[in-house]
Amino acid sequence: MSKNQVSKLKQIKQGLAIYQTGRSPYWHVRLWDSISKKYVRRSTKETSRIEAIEAAIEFADSHRKNIDPTLAPIKDRSFEAFALKLDAINKSKNGSARSYADGRKILYREGDGLISYFGKMDVSKITSGTMRDFLVHLDSRRPAPLANSTKAKQCMMVRQVLRLAFEDGMIDKIPEAPKLKTVDKPRVTFSEKEYRKLMTVARECATRGDIVRGVKMTHHHAHLFTFVVHSFLRPTEKELFGLRHCDVEVRTDPRHLVIEVHGGKTGYRRAATLSFALLLYNSTCMILGKPDPGSPDVGLTTPDPDAYVFMPEYENRGTAVSTARRIFNYVLNEAGLKYDSNGNPRAPYSLRHFALQSRLRNSGGKVNIYWLAKNAGTSVEQLERFYLKNMELSAEQVENLQTMGDGA
Repeated sequence: MSKNQVSKLKQIKQGLAIYQTGRSPYWHVRLWDSISKKYVRRSTKETSRIEAIEAAIEFADSHRKNIDPTLAPIKDRSFEAFALKLDAINKSKNGSARSYADGRKILYREGDGLISYFGKMDVSKITSGTMRDFLVHLDSRRPAPLANSTKAKQCMMVRQVLRLAFEDGMIDKIPEAPKLKTVDKPRVTFSEKEYRKLMTVARECATRGDIVRGVKMTHHHAHLFTFVVHSFLRPTEKELFGLRHCDVEVRTDPRHLVIEVHGGKTGYRRAATLSFALLLYNSTCMILGKPDPGSPDVGLTTPDPDAYVFMPEYENRGTAVSTARRIFNYVLNEAGLKYDSNGNPRAPYSLRHFALQSRLRNSGGKVNIYWLAKNAGTSVEQLERFYLKNMELSAEQVENLQTMGDGA
């Protein structure tokens, strides 16, 4: 047997062992270095196995500290361990596939994703300063700095991971994200005149049966766009395009719909529509099916409760969203409304923005902003920041500015 061959081996813990060879009476330590991806070997200068074990543990602790004091001593304390937990939790949620994919990209992005940068670090060593260094690292890899809103998303994801570590008792508090100055981008919307023109052109396109990428446009598509404005639904896979007939309830006094929204951006909610949404819903039922003679409303159909309300011919709802977006962009171009006066491109979401601003404006200040926000699945802060701030003034508001007090 070769003198260099291991004659005795004692495993202490994962990655750490002591051993003897025929060349020396001393025990040697063998430590796996996760950074260099190779074993480090040293003599313990001990002939006693018990004393050699103590020397090996002391060497391992010292070696890790000398490499990088921020590294996790065990894998269960690492940022990566909790990042994987967060990814599993997000995957199990009934949220949108796109939202999950965006979050996963932040975690796993090659080169400068969160796991690539923070993965081996001890969660207790991550501070606001560490996050700031990460943002500098992101900018150093790009020709132009990232937008602050994008940086804020990165920090939010870091804090979501650390929240799991906090809940497991690994850290005492969750560090604050570095302060970033954000500039709110105005929500691209329509004026009342532009919206009327848009819907006039949409109806004309539907009457002609214009073909958009192989799809014939119908009045069903025009009703879909108008329904957003009168329901405040987001034109997304989980809200407007996830709406089934079983989620719709007809109410009277006043006549309107109550809609159950499942898995929307802000979770489950029951939302009331404006009265015109009921007429749109009834018209949609007439377009998609045969009239039901027994219905209390002339010409209505009895739809399949599990069928989708809009574009039910598409089983894949992502395809329905993409098709509707192409048709909407076609109508925008036909109407000459693709861009607003500042050159910002409009999208289906512009209908929801118009809906909220129109409701605030046309109510003459009487609508309860809290209930409007709750009904639309947003917040009062969002309404104030993005809708009230850039809202077109109504005639009532302009008149109010001219009001003079008694005796003036």
